[in-house]
Amino acid sequence: MNLYLHLQPENVRFSDYFYSLKPSFLAKTKAVYLAILFGLSSPSSMAPNSPILLPYSGNSGIDSQGTTSPTSLIPWGWDAGLKIRRVAGYYPGSPVYFESCPDGVGGKCYGSIPNRSGFYTLAYGSFSYKDKVGPTGKLSCIPNEAENPNAPNDRILMEPHPSEPVGTPPVKGRCPYFFYWRNNGGSPSAYLINDSSSLPQIPFGYGSFYIGLQENLKTYAGTYGGLDHRNRVMTPLYAWVQGVRLKLRAKVCFADKTQDLYRKIRVHTDMTFYSLKSRRGFGVSVNLMDYVINQGKISTLPELFHEPKVAEYSLAQLHVNGKLWNVTPQDLKFTVDQSSNCNLPLKDLPFQDVYIPFKAIFERLIAEGKIDRRLTEDAILSSTIVVGLEQWGRNRSEVEISDRSILISLPPIAW
Repeated sequence: MNLYLHLQPENVRFSDYFYSLKPSFLAKTKAVYLAILFGLSSPSSMAPNSPILLPYSGNSGIDSQGTTSPTSLIPWGWDAGLKIRRVAGYYPGSPVYFESCPDGVGGKCYGSIPNRSGFYTLAYGSFSYKDKVGPTGKLSCIPNEAENPNAPNDRILMEPHPSEPVGTPPVKGRCPYFFYWRNNGGSPSAYLINDSSSLPQIPFGYGSFYIGLQENLKTYAGTYGGLDHRNRVMTPLYAWVQGVRLKLRAKVCFADKTQDLYRKIRVHTDMTFYSLKSRRGFGVSVNLMDYVINQGKISTLPELFHEPKVAEYSLAQLHVNGKLWNVTPQDLKFTVDQSSNCNLPLKDLPFQDVYIPFKAIFERLIAEGKIDRRLTEDAILSSTIVVGLEQWGRNRSEVEISDRSILISLPPIAW
């Protein structure tokens, strides 16, 4: 979900103002800056920022000469390490609004945790071809609804492409989306399921099903976002950000739909930046793993795909195949659950530790002329997809993620 940065005038606290200052001014106030940046005015909900050791090899970077080793970086953000269990839908007024906030106020987010105060967004819905179908929840369903055996199994989940014959029916079925917080040895993890395996018809030519754990700004009236564009802990400058570190495990299962000729599943992580001056954005989605069947044959996603520009968001979004770009481990892949009822427990699979060198990816795209260098000069991190699970066809896919951090190098004025 790409969100346009819509700045709304309001009273600004000193700490908000300070985080929004340009580096040239901050350079003149180094001592005060460091004190505020690393302690005196840190939000109370923020995890401590300290160096961490990460596994790193030459196989996980674009260019070993131009890629910063993650061992020299520090975790950053309002929730470094994925420790705070607060996630909410982006549209609280939607009839299919969902939240899961064990670490909220009284177990709640909306109505208790204000906008821009640090929480994740859960996006869910079908990316199809009509305005009323999408991750806005207008034609979606409530995650975890299908836990109830009496839940509806005829939800309208997706409508056909206009090129399909007149009268082509919509895709109907039970709600495919599930989200849970888990505990792994005292450390939280986010567990997402996308299950379209029970659909009576193959949703080929309709679009995709998506569920994703995200970080988003509040944009328009009626939206609910956890990031604050004025706070450089939440929205660091492009110049600071180097990459993302996370642990994940994932599986796919096809149950009795193994003979379907078409399916596509991807797990991805994204970063989007926004130039405050030009009001234009640029982003990259890195496919961490994929599973593709095309006309019955195993295939893969393209090395690079450029999404059509979304005029409303003034955003250029590119998709990068992590393996083909040599930015993710070559052995990072789905486990295929071959059981007839998809009962292989995901918790029995090992986590894989992954570092994604976003800065090196962006810099290559800039060098190739696919992103305008000028946009990076004042750009802030405006949204992320911590982990997204998108699929086409009839599948059950699961992913679990933990210990995720944005990694930055110290701002130049702090050396």
